Amino acid sequence: MSRASVASIGQHHHIALQQLEAIATTSHSFLGPNKRQKFIQDEDGGSAVLVSSCVRLLENMELQCSVGQLLTETVRSQHKILNSGTNSLAFLAGIWSRVALDCLHRGMTVLDIKTGMTKALELCLEACMQSAVCLKEVSSREKPSNTPSDSQGNLVTERFLGVQDTTMPKENVRSTMKHSRHFSSQYEEAKKSFDVSHIARAVSHGCEASMNLVLEACKLQGNITDECGNGALDVQKLVTCPVPGLSEKHSHVLHGYVVLISDEQSSVVQHLQERTLNIALVNGDLSEKYRHVGFNRPARVTHIADHANMTGVSQEEHWIQSALKTLCELSINILLVSGVVSIKLKDHCISSNILIIERTRSNILKDFSMSTGAVLMSYITQLNERCVGRGVKVRRWREFGRDGSTAISITTAGTSLVTAVITSSVPAELQSLEDRFWSCAHRLHQALADGKLLKGAAATELLCIRQLYKSTQTEMENPHEKVVMQLMAAGWMDYISTLMLNCGTVLSKAEAWTAIAHQLRLCEDGGPMSAKVLWAPVERHTSVDCIRNQNEVETDVSAAVYDNVTVKFEAWRRALDLVLLVLQSDTEIITGVNERENVSKEFMYL
Repeated sequence: MSRASVASIGQHHHIALQQLEAIATTSHSFLGPNKRQKFIQDEDGGSAVLVSSCVRLLENMELQCSVGQLLTETVRSQHKILNSGTNSLAFLAGIWSRVALDCLHRGMTVLDIKTGMTKALELCLEACMQSAVCLKEVSSREKPSNTPSDSQGNLVTERFLGVQDTTMPKENVRSTMKHSRHFSSQYEEAKKSFDVSHIARAVSHGCEASMNLVLEACKLQGNITDECGNGALDVQKLVTCPVPGLSEKHSHVLHGYVVLISDEQSSVVQHLQERTLNIALVNGDLSEKYRHVGFNRPARVTHIADHANMTGVSQEEHWIQSALKTLCELSINILLVSGVVSIKLKDHCISSNILIIERTRSNILKDFSMSTGAVLMSYITQLNERCVGRGVKVRRWREFGRDGSTAISITTAGTSLVTAVITSSVPAELQSLEDRFWSCAHRLHQALADGKLLKGAAATELLCIRQLYKSTQTEMENPHEKVVMQLMAAGWMDYISTLMLNCGTVLSKAEAWTAIAHQLRLCEDGGPMSAKVLWAPVERHTSVDCIRNQNEVETDVSAAVYDNVTVKFEAWRRALDLVLLVLQSDTEIITGVNERENVSKEFMYL
């Protein structure tokens, strides 16, 4: 059999790569700031979910194939750590799967494909890192001399892509600089070198309303300063409280922990208001049968009582009585639990005016532990006087008549928790709005942590294309590397063209590819590297004034958009790692051998 035939068979049998490409295609509409939402309908139950991100799409899809589960876990890992970049990750995993399939069709070995794609990505990462812009430069670009301000001196900034104006407060944070007593003056000057509101605008990606909430949260946190002297937004001290029924204009931030409670619990809050309260913290479920993770019951052990149970009280009821007695003796008013609480115990606590909040996040428990002195315990039977926290206050914030729920605020004098109350008159959009807030918060947090940003609006991806094309013009020991880099560059062009199509600057991908190729030709002729031409399709306009105005707007857009270094690089690496893992696994399944074994290279053409 010829090499071409073997390669064709190999491509045909690499089903996993084809599946990965197909699944990733479903998330293409989420790329860019103008996301098109999707409805996912449950055929069995009839319910539907509105999603606007790749991570929510994959969570609600019933993917039975192993590749789908791998993609879901990869996207979930990116979302859990960085809360951004998941849409790019899924897109690149799809197009790079196509690159791997094309390489197999051309008869390349798996080792050559892995080496070539890895080298291509490293070249892109190196070029992008060299082009990264420091925060001071970003801040100066975000504050032109003719920028208007209000009576308080706050900058009046414009929405991304020409939507309505909004006002962002001016905040100063400390720059990330290591210093000693000999450089105190330089440090004092450096910490005023950029404005947080300017950095926030640069990484808002069209979500100005959500980013404004983040800036308000940063203000309430007081620009918390860490031990190194670096100003930063502490995302671990942020909480969200989605509230349906109210319009989005009611969204705002509050100091403390805001949470929704039932109508039955609101009577407890009424009793506890205007008082200084005691608090207890429990890590885990609050039920008689709950045991902590790692607990192993003794095998083959039978419990035998030495007397009959004549009281008629079950073991659960005895546990409830014991737990309630402990809470009352310690004068516990509020109980925060990370898991769920027994319904019977909750009812007894309501009768005793004890407020219980279930499913409390670990960072919230930690903050209340630090600010009140409460000790986090696994079982309520472990509580004693030393475990009780003090100095807590609770107040009712707002009642909602439709579902009988009430929003309350739990605060202490030392807490730095800030809650963003996310509201929407459309309940199906609450999850998307909440995700948008967290993405903005993490992008700003990561920008301050990195100290640098990458140029956005596809400028970074355009740089990758140029770098790969330049590399193909040099001599390479392995001729396959040049082909791989050309295919990777085509993948980046597909990425940019999809972004342009989603943003509405072009009517088709062919038009986008023409604009990209035009910009690359300008660079080859010695012109500057700029993504401005991609967002100014002047061939559609007939008026010179219209063309001039369009160019001015797009210049502002390209100057205003930036991407996080860590978020983008991690998304790229995860996408390529996933593709190479699927490629290697497919190969071992098809051939039954591992490339590290001493086998004939002809096997690897499968």
